[in-house]
Amino acid sequence: MKILKYILLSITLLNFVSFSAIAFGSGVGSVVSAMFFILILFYYFVSPKPKLVTSFIVLGLAYHLIAGINYSGEIRDFYLDALKYFIFIIGIVYLAKDTTHTELGLFAFIGSMSILVNAVAFSTLYGRYGGFYINPNNAGIICLIAFSLTFNIKNTILKLGLQLLIVTAGIMTLSRYFILLLVLINVIAIISNKKNSVSLVAGSIAIVIVLTVSSIFNLNAVRFSAFQSLFGGDQIETKTITENSRNETWALYTDVILDNPVFGVGYNALHGKKNKHIDVGVGVHNTYLMAIGESGIIPFMLFIIIYLSLMFRSFKHLYSNPEYACIATILATYLLVSHNYFDNFLVLFTSIWLYQRVKYSPENQTLNTLNP
Repeated sequence: MKILKYILLSITLLNFVSFSAIAFGSGVGSVVSAMFFILILFYYFVSPKPKLVTSFIVLGLAYHLIAGINYSGEIRDFYLDALKYFIFIIGIVYLAKDTTHTELGLFAFIGSMSILVNAVAFSTLYGRYGGFYINPNNAGIICLIAFSLTFNIKNTILKLGLQLLIVTAGIMTLSRYFILLLVLINVIAIISNKKNSVSLVAGSIAIVIVLTVSSIFNLNAVRFSAFQSLFGGDQIETKTITENSRNETWALYTDVILDNPVFGVGYNALHGKKNKHIDVGVGVHNTYLMAIGESGIIPFMLFIIIYLSLMFRSFKHLYSNPEYACIATILATYLLVSHNYFDNFLVLFTSIWLYQRVKYSPENQTLNTLNP
């Protein structure tokens, strides 16, 4: 079971389904995907049966049932996507419960290092790197999760070393979301315990390293110049920093959302594929707007309730387990910049992992620290 557990964690947390399709072709990707769901089903039937995460089941039912009303695409794709979602959130409940802080942190760290390897050994003209996660914006979240879980480490030298590597990897994404949330996570951690301010040292050193040896990484010139302007120069390049911002993308969907607030316009309609309702070639990049735009007010409210609840319960553990508050903040804000929720296994797994740890009162929680 241990081997099966780590295989499933690797595929889930290291994004092997999507990565295999991009790196080795759609044929290999399909095989990995099929194997993944078969293994999830097998793991579910041979493992203990904890309580199901009802909130996520209700969310999935509400979204797919309502979004399916106005769906006009290939019905097979709709059923297959829905089936994958429910197999995953039901099948990995025990896996999430059985995954320790150390294991989640280790896999998140490995994922972060794939970004660094991508930047050093497999640089591209694009100059932004995602490692196993392909998309640099998606890669930023694994670095943030890995960074959050380092606050449990008691050995200061080990903690700073890991944080240095993680922040350096995160900078390789040149993601505005990563930079903003890294600052916010540090603020939360310092509020939790002033001793966590030592983590600012790792971030500062990482920035100095990247600014000093940037030529090694072949970083995107425009984004990196804007990044440099934050720490030196006469003027901050606000135009580059705000260019193609998410609020501009969200504005493209304002009319269709306001015109269809009850039932939305149908499954996958806001994912960037032009259809009879929308003549926009880019996705909405916001899960909350995706929910109300495709399936109306009920799934939208369920998203708000679930993730506000996660944040509220997580902040109850702020002084004992600050990583919970950090991860809840990461998840809730990541949904503001991404619309691929129902097939984002990293986000789904982390959401369920956190849900299982904060649904009880703080008094019943056991502090899980990492002692090297």
